[in-house]
Amino acid sequence: MPKPQAMDTLAPDFAGEFYPDIATSWHRSQQAGVDPDRKPCGYFSPGKPNPVFPYPELQDIAIIAMNDIYKSLKGSGFHVLLADEEGWIVESIPPIQQNWPNNWSEAILGTNAIGTCIQIRKGIQVTAAEHFHRDLVSFTTSAVPVFDDHGDLVLVLGLIGPSYEDHSRILSMLHKVSHIIKNKWQVAEQNKQLSIYSSRIKDIFNLMADGIVIVTETGEIEDLNQSALKILGKKARGYKSAVLKKIFAGKDCFDLMLNAGVPFSNVELLLDCSSGRVHCLASGQPSYDDKGNITGGIIVLHSIDRVHRLVNSVCGTRAELNFDDIIGQSRSIQDTIKLARAAANSSSNILLQGESGTGKEIFAQAIHNQSQRCQGPFIAINCGAIPRELIGSELFGYVEGAFTGARRGGKAGKFEMAAGGTLFLDEIGDMPLEQQVVLLRVLQNKTVTRIGDSKDIPVDVRIICASNKNLLEEVEKGNFRQDLYYRLNVISITIPPLRDRKDDIPLLMRHYLMKLGVEPIITERIMNPAVMRCLSQYAWPGNVRELQNVAERLAIIADTQPITISDLPEEINASGHAQALKAIHDLSCADGQLSYKQRKKRLLAEQEAELISNLLEKHRGNLTEVARVMGFSRTTLYRKLALYGISK
Repeated sequence: MPKPQAMDTLAPDFAGEFYPDIATSWHRSQQAGVDPDRKPCGYFSPGKPNPVFPYPELQDIAIIAMNDIYKSLKGSGFHVLLADEEGWIVESIPPIQQNWPNNWSEAILGTNAIGTCIQIRKGIQVTAAEHFHRDLVSFTTSAVPVFDDHGDLVLVLGLIGPSYEDHSRILSMLHKVSHIIKNKWQVAEQNKQLSIYSSRIKDIFNLMADGIVIVTETGEIEDLNQSALKILGKKARGYKSAVLKKIFAGKDCFDLMLNAGVPFSNVELLLDCSSGRVHCLASGQPSYDDKGNITGGIIVLHSIDRVHRLVNSVCGTRAELNFDDIIGQSRSIQDTIKLARAAANSSSNILLQGESGTGKEIFAQAIHNQSQRCQGPFIAINCGAIPRELIGSELFGYVEGAFTGARRGGKAGKFEMAAGGTLFLDEIGDMPLEQQVVLLRVLQNKTVTRIGDSKDIPVDVRIICASNKNLLEEVEKGNFRQDLYYRLNVISITIPPLRDRKDDIPLLMRHYLMKLGVEPIITERIMNPAVMRCLSQYAWPGNVRELQNVAERLAIIADTQPITISDLPEEINASGHAQALKAIHDLSCADGQLSYKQRKKRLLAEQEAELISNLLEKHRGNLTEVARVMGFSRTTLYRKLALYGISK
């Protein structure tokens, strides 16, 4: 390769081992237009006067290595340099001379060890006149690259010293040091990642909803997370280094785990902690070393309240209805809703009284959903539907072996399942007296004792009771405990029967038909004046529940035929005829000149004429529609119009 004309006077020796790389570098330098005579002050670039190295940990490691190199060469005029991938000097030991540039790339200085190393991505040594720039011909420069794990060049470790010094071992030393730097950087990066992972695991450890307790092989608590602290109590931090058996005394599952390596799952426990008795569900898994020896274990604790809430949400034991679901605009029902809303904002026990079918459970659900316990479970139990010998186990639960047929592991009662929420005791008046005593004790102490056990379990439950009986009368008869009555009857709400709010019947009827998916035109056909008059005359002993059944009946019939009074249930029809007979009787007393049959015939005719007139007005004279609703043919309707003198 011919020598550059600008460097003829330097006469570099291209016969060395680096000849191809140096010769190629000279060519690049010429192509870049590097001026070999330009003074160093012109080398400084305003674009990056103070380079910031993006890998501070790597820089710190490299500086330590640079100091070690310098100590071995101190006094010989050497400088140890550290450059980034663009050739910017980020560190110099000793500090770089003022007349030296801060960028050693080939584009600035031409051929030199640092700049050329960046280009060829391998170690190189440039001696004396091999340098492209005149100011470097009295020096020897050596440099080696350092790559990251992806193979990208991240820094260059360089050395510059007088060319008359011995540089034969410099490049080998730099290679060794660069490997040490890279290895230490890899370790530092791995430690950094481990620290990040450890921090994340610790965060996950503390964010877990389950309580986690880590124990040693001797049963001492090594660590526990925030959820475990909440379950065991805030003072549980004091258990660290304490013996596990002090907390889990007498629990065989823990001994088997630590001594025999037997795991356990979902064991229900009552733990005696400093904060009191804690009811929880526990699982445990032993841990081993590489030789198979037990080194301790991990215990997972579930708050029993949280378990019950989860079970309740899965099983659907939640209140679905609100006050907006209670249909009615009558004064009596609106006053009842107003009182129930006020009661919902308190924590007092509530007694709902009313006949069967008036909607006591709807009120109970609405009260729960407006209370502060709305996020908790809503557990309903009908005290009159459970055999008297089973109601105790249903309400209070039992332990394993409490009686023949008891479930293995026992069973939580409704009080425990309703923890943090509301327990609705329907038909409370049917509860046996012996269970009333137990219920009174639970309400007084706010604890429940399972059948067959002697340990008290704290419960936080709001009680809403309902009865279709007059409980005060039941107290006088000796069927209900007086002390329990007054404990339950903090807020008494009486739900009016349907017969006392008949103005709500059309609203309720329309609501039920809409829920059944009945089309509006069919709804109008069902709710014709004759039918609605008959419904309003009925006493409704089954209340809104009975009305709902009637709506469903008529919705089914209306799919195939027009609805008439004869389609109503027999008891409602009978009631309508009874009302008509009463009217006939009243008329007979007022007009003794007419015979009974004449008076009856006249009254029925008047009622029929009034009904036809109302239907004509409602359907705007549509005779076909009136005939259909009345169940007549058009011919019969024409005859009736003429008979009664009704204008079309």
